Amino acid sequence: MVISARDSEWRRLRSIMSPTFTTGKLKRMTPLILECMDTMNDNIDKIIAKNNGQLSAPVDMKRIAGAYAMEVVIQVAFGRKVSALIESNNPIIENARKMFSTSLFTLVKLLFVMLAPNVAKMLKISPFDRKVTQFFRDFTLTLIDDRKRGLETGSPVKRADFLQLLLDSMKNNNQAIDGSDEYTDSKSAEKYREIQATDDMTDKSLTNDELISQCVLFLLAGYESSATTLSMCLYNIAKHPDVQQILYDEITKFKEQKSSADPYEAFFALKYMDAVIDETLRLFPAAIFIERAPNEDYQLKGTGITIKKDHVVHIPTYAIHRDPDNFVDPEVFRPERFLPENITHNPYTYLPFGAGPRNCLGMRLAQLEIKLALVYLVHRYVFHATEVKPLELGVVTASGIIKPKSVDLRISKRPPFYLTETSTKVDQFGPGAKSIKLSTST
Repeated sequence: MVISARDSEWRRLRSIMSPTFTTGKLKRMTPLILECMDTMNDNIDKIIAKNNGQLSAPVDMKRIAGAYAMEVVIQVAFGRKVSALIESNNPIIENARKMFSTSLFTLVKLLFVMLAPNVAKMLKISPFDRKVTQFFRDFTLTLIDDRKRGLETGSPVKRADFLQLLLDSMKNNNQAIDGSDEYTDSKSAEKYREIQATDDMTDKSLTNDELISQCVLFLLAGYESSATTLSMCLYNIAKHPDVQQILYDEITKFKEQKSSADPYEAFFALKYMDAVIDETLRLFPAAIFIERAPNEDYQLKGTGITIKKDHVVHIPTYAIHRDPDNFVDPEVFRPERFLPENITHNPYTYLPFGAGPRNCLGMRLAQLEIKLALVYLVHRYVFHATEVKPLELGVVTASGIIKPKSVDLRISKRPPFYLTETSTKVDQFGPGAKSIKLSTST
């Protein structure tokens, strides 16, 4: 996997994968995410219907968000539509869940791989169940063969999933990265600078094993972190109704002004939503630490400290985010601190996605997935805190991943609008949206 590769091998893998996450590619992935969003809305509507449209009993939003994240990652990675809550016996779902097993035996193997990688490789120790990895190997190879047959018969189906984009990027690795294919905005260009192919990179292809590994990595990295962040965003706005109302007002105003907008526009337009997500990731980063190892001795300027080659540098993200020297009142949920006009912290004291060339490659896809979910969820429902079952962050695995045991909230549907001739609003935007006359009377 690219996250475990180093030096020239890492550079080659990263340069091949990077073009799959440009702005143009993310726009093509957006309809796939919206399909999963529709499924989540249907699931929540069914829960509310059981209570005759009234305030629901406590609902574990980690489970709901987890099903959404699972569906997104399978749809976006492999181009396969599943319903994670309903199709629990689907072999893709079954094996994906096994991949995220946190049994004691799995954690011991993971710890061994982290602390003694060379010995683990020699003994062929893997933190993953071999039957599961074999399933995804066979599954991915079957998809690749299907797409090759489509090309040979002259009837290829153009897809926007990660697997297809990865196959495409190997053929077009020298493409210019500009315009709609930019990687990031100018403000974060330095912090999240991206690796691009250079003339000396002659091998711009992936072996089948490398291709499969990146797809499995996509599954691993894209599920738990997105599910946790989305459910914790909902938890925070439920605990802070004033924040939820401001967020709702911003979304409503955006939809009124952009009734026919491309859903991707929400990625840049909703500044308060950005702040809510950023503050959630400050308090509850997906990983409580990140680690880096230099490929040569490196002296930290002005400190007299030299980091030796291959020594592991441990960066305690969770602690940095809650340090009062970095953030005033660090234990308080305050989204306003991340509004552009209020940001005062050093950018390297906020590291939910890492920084530098080895930052999280799927960062913008994860942000898009979470933002689209919040746009639809907050516009359709009101989330209420419950003290019946307090939040438990549960076990932090050997890899440092935060996993809340459950995020229990009550849900009610926002009052419906009645049709009038007074104003024009839109309940949904994007492909298929219909303009109808509405007023805010209830």
